[in-house]
Amino acid sequence: MTRPLLDELDRRLIGALHLAPRATWDDIGGILAADASTLKRRYDRLHEARMVRVIGQADWGMHSTTMPVHVFLDITGETPLAVLHRLRDLPHVQLLAQISGDYPLYVVVHAPSEAATSEAIDRMFSIPGVRRVNALPALSTLRRGITWDPRFLTEAERAGLLELTGARPEGTATATPPAKPLSEAERTVVARLIQDGRASAASIARAAGLATSTAHRVVRRVLDEGWVKPRLEIVSEWLGYQTPFMLRLRVAPGETPEVMHRIDRLPQTRLAVHVASDMSVLATGLVTDRSALARFVDDELSGIPGVLAVSVGVMLAEPRRYWLDRDGTSGLGEFHAPALL
Repeated sequence: MTRPLLDELDRRLIGALHLAPRATWDDIGGILAADASTLKRRYDRLHEARMVRVIGQADWGMHSTTMPVHVFLDITGETPLAVLHRLRDLPHVQLLAQISGDYPLYVVVHAPSEAATSEAIDRMFSIPGVRRVNALPALSTLRRGITWDPRFLTEAERAGLLELTGARPEGTATATPPAKPLSEAERTVVARLIQDGRASAASIARAAGLATSTAHRVVRRVLDEGWVKPRLEIVSEWLGYQTPFMLRLRVAPGETPEVMHRIDRLPQTRLAVHVASDMSVLATGLVTDRSALARFVDDELSGIPGVLAVSVGVMLAEPRRYWLDRDGTSGLGEFHAPALL
């Protein structure tokens, strides 16, 4: 597939959709001083090129009663990419990556229950080429992937888009189900918005056989309750962000919450999580190149009190992130959305 050529308006549109993925073209056009129909054509072109897709980030309680597990795998007798390819078929795999360092493979498993988590990790031991599995259960997680921002807009434009969405801080993620079971209409809307975060109430009504008024009411509730949060997914390399990275930090006792919040506030961060390990904080992020990563470690990370030791790794390949297959050649691929409980 030919990589799409991005001009300034394309980049500003992508920046806007990162902040307000469900905003109307008229609203985005008003803030960017651009024609709404032009913005829609630009988005359609990028979508058809498999560069961008708006999906829905489901609240964990929609599909799981437990927290994710971050798994590092050592291998023997095989290449990392060969083993990574075999891991693609395991259930409940949210992320797959080849990384630098002692453990060449990194996997995030988020199963519907503790029993399903145990079974998924157990199956990793039987994958040819896997020598050792180091599973680190998440104890608390600050989610950043949905709020990472490529910073293509002015501060005034960013403020205008955030005002449109009424955006609230992500906060700590939990696997808490809704107070009462979802109705059939609510489940239908949640499932549709996970697949297409920009789906209109009218289109959902037509596809699901719901009354239009019912679809409008339920879509509003699903979004207001935070059961689904629209998020823009991209091929980040095509935007010039070539270096996804991972940090593992040893933190002084009692300092973990503050260290996580300090890391979470850095614009390069995608994820900050407290894991059950001697290196108790794991973070991932995205920068333009390795020189930018060096500056991040030396200038940003070094100023955080309570960090005793840091292990820095580069994600050499990331064929799946947030349930969505991707690569730098063919673009965004299959979406392995988690099943609702």
